[in-house]
Amino acid sequence: MIRYYCKKGSDLSMKNNVDKNYFKDLNRKDYIEKAYEIITNEGTKAISIRRIAKEMGCSSTCLYRYFKNLDELLFYAHMGFLNCYLEDLENAEKTWKTVWDQHLGVWECYTRAAFRYPEAFDMIFLHENSKNLDTAVVEYYNMFPENLSGFKEHLKKMLETPGFYDRDFEMCMQCVDAGQISLENAKKMNHMECTLYMGYLKDILSNGIKEEDIEDRVRCFVREVKDIANFYADKFEYTGAII
Repeated sequence: MIRYYCKKGSDLSMKNNVDKNYFKDLNRKDYIEKAYEIITNEGTKAISIRRIAKEMGCSSTCLYRYFKNLDELLFYAHMGFLNCYLEDLENAEKTWKTVWDQHLGVWECYTRAAFRYPEAFDMIFLHENSKNLDTAVVEYYNMFPENLSGFKEHLKKMLETPGFYDRDFEMCMQCVDAGQISLENAKKMNHMECTLYMGYLKDILSNGIKEEDIEDRVRCFVREVKDIANFYADKFEYTGAII
């Protein structure tokens, strides 16, 4: 019979080491930042539970203390790709003169980012996990409040509004409040614009898009949104560059 002998206290020491790795001092934000870093450098396919555990220096099972599964982590990590949209939005906001400049300008900034990172924007707003977007958006911006600094209150409200159609409708309501369009027509405009966007995004997801073609596709989309807005508006004044 072979007997194994351990030094006194070694079992406890081993357990403490395991616990130290398993219960490492991490939080959801740590995981999200690391996953975003990997996706940015290597793409979504490079993400796995084992890869995350190795990068974080903890047990693979530790992830489940913070996320239901890997898909939930990926959902939050992809929200990091909203940053380029927010930066573009912050700069563009300074140039808007009318409520319609704002309305079309938000779409221009949004599609510029979405067409560049279609998988990320699809996962955030249109994927199965987007059902929880109402709480995810608020939680994400609570973890990264610096991404919302410098915005006017009505834009913050729009950015924090869950639901794809609801988010655009916040901007439609700005036009209603300014007396530029009726509430009934704003609802129709909202539906038409969002449906148009989903068609554009689906085409890019299916067929891809070259970097040099993104701006042309954005301008094409904004022109169509402009036509929709002009059709439903009681008053329409747009001074932006896309005509």
